[in-house]
Amino acid sequence: MNRTVDKVQDGKKRYTEVDIARGVGILFVVLGHAIKQTQVSAGWIRVLTYIIYSFHMPLFFCLSGFVSSRILTMDRKQRQHFIADRAWRLLVPYFVIGLLYIPVKLKFSASAVKPFTTADIPKLLIGQNPNVSLWFLFVLFIIEAACALVLNTYNFRSVWYGSFFLSVAIYWLNLDVRTLKYLFFFLAGIWVRLKFEDCRKDGIEDAMGGQVLLAFLALVTYIAAVVFLYRTTITVTMMLTSLCGIYLVMWGSSRLVYNIDGEPIEPGKIASMFLRLGLYSMDIYILHEPIMTVLKLVLWNRLGLNYVLCTLTIFLVALCLPIPLSKGIIRKIKPLRMLLLGERR
Repeated sequence: MNRTVDKVQDGKKRYTEVDIARGVGILFVVLGHAIKQTQVSAGWIRVLTYIIYSFHMPLFFCLSGFVSSRILTMDRKQRQHFIADRAWRLLVPYFVIGLLYIPVKLKFSASAVKPFTTADIPKLLIGQNPNVSLWFLFVLFIIEAACALVLNTYNFRSVWYGSFFLSVAIYWLNLDVRTLKYLFFFLAGIWVRLKFEDCRKDGIEDAMGGQVLLAFLALVTYIAAVVFLYRTTITVTMMLTSLCGIYLVMWGSSRLVYNIDGEPIEPGKIASMFLRLGLYSMDIYILHEPIMTVLKLVLWNRLGLNYVLCTLTIFLVALCLPIPLSKGIIRKIKPLRMLLLGERR
């Protein structure tokens, strides 16, 4: 594991700490979905749900922006190629899995968290997938395509600042307009990437080194904001929890790669675990929901397993099983890799 920048086969740079952050993010995604499988209501469940959903999706949009910073300097032909590539990568799995999921959803609709009928099928075209977790792929494509059409080095900051006020308004009014809600975080990811690369140009490997006090203040602010959100349900507070949560995950991920002084360190088991989750985050995201559905039907509906044990089992299996399943089968069969993961190479 390279402690700074990994080179992949297509020659693109990968930042290890960002892959680790992606691993942290996908862990929270799977945990959040596992908790919601049985719809059991309890105080500690509500608190844990608030913590997870206070930042985890903004984190993923931020990380997606981080790896899309090249949008700013693309020429017209490159932008067209980028949109086509992202359509394949995001929309092909979105529609293929959505179509495969329809008969399953119809058959088991009565025991599903969100019932599904034939009238809901056309909604697949507007981002409402039978596999409800896949909305992220649809929204991310819309954001990336829009940015590829209009964004450049000269207007980036103006668009980013404007997206901030749009996001605040969406959160404040509690509107379900996900493209406008998450655009700001995607653009924030681009800004973070630019800062990371500026640090590298200045010979600084750890862009988040020496920020212990700032991290502590972010943690205190995050905790206070989550408590306030829990007690008031004022949704605009999620702007603050998202920003603090993203920063803390990025800072913590950097600490698994560098020490406090910014010097590279040997990766431990925790770093290796999150890195592996990060590198397989797309596979986990695509496959975890069907695995959860099967486990819920067996463990909860049929066997009546204790809630905590059931949820923990669903979480661990749905988080871990997609990796060997994808590595051993899906990634080795080209049609499956293309249709389920959107990978053409």
